[in-house]
Amino acid sequence: MNIHSTALAPDAPAPGLPELADVDLLRTLVETERRRRRLDAAMRAAVAEAERRGLAADTGYRDTAELLTDLLRISAYEARRRIEYAAPQPRSRPRKKWRVLAAAS
Repeated sequence: MNIHSTALAPDAPAPGLPELADVDLLRTLVETERRRRRLDAAMRAAVAEAERRGLAADTGYRDTAELLTDLLRISAYEARRRIEYAAPQPRSRPRKKWRVLAAAS
């Protein structure tokens, strides 16, 4: 590795971005966010499926958090956060319906 490389510098611009026209940079922002959301959804689905299958126990881990910590090299906090985020969230009724139900009783 070149000791003068900026590849690992957190404040270094991504290659090619400084040369982009404004409209192309805006498109890059939108496309990058779209890809990030798709990857995030794929990770949530994979974590939820691993949890549903009990994959941790089947592979010798104490729980899914331990499996993710080891497999993905993330912190235990981050692993628990991903598991919680992947869990199905109960859907509540919109407030409007609650008002209608309260008025009817």
